[in-house]
Amino acid sequence: MQLDDSPSFDQFKNGMPEKLPDPSERLRKFRILLLVITLIVALIGFSLVLKNTRTLENITATGLVRGRVVDANGQPFQGRIFILGTELATKTDANGNFELSRVPAGEQVLIVADDLIGRDFKIQVGIASELQMGEIRFEPTATAPQ
Repeated sequence: MQLDDSPSFDQFKNGMPEKLPDPSERLRKFRILLLVITLIVALIGFSLVLKNTRTLENITATGLVRGRVVDANGQPFQGRIFILGTELATKTDANGNFELSRVPAGEQVLIVADDLIGRDFKIQVGIASELQMGEIRFEPTATAPQ
């Protein structure tokens, strides 16, 4: 028994106490705290592994859609991209690139739109896979009267 875990004289001034402090109680509390911290670290690590792999897409039956949109002149298109019937949406970056994650697997309709018009593209999204759309040319189907 270490000196720190020994009972103090104050505990015996009224005679022998009914219950002496258990020195192993502090060790038990420390072990429980250590176990809780270990579990928290393990959960954080597990969630990072799920995030960095396509496991989450596999579990939720979703995939990833990427591509680049250019206008009729071949210049990067600045607009919105979304999946019809879902709340999934993004904007193209300065180079016309886009990425949509957690797109439901199966046949979907990808909408490419600017402030005036939109075009739809039927796509097939695989479970836990990446659909690379390549370069999409956004050309208006009608022109405004002159």
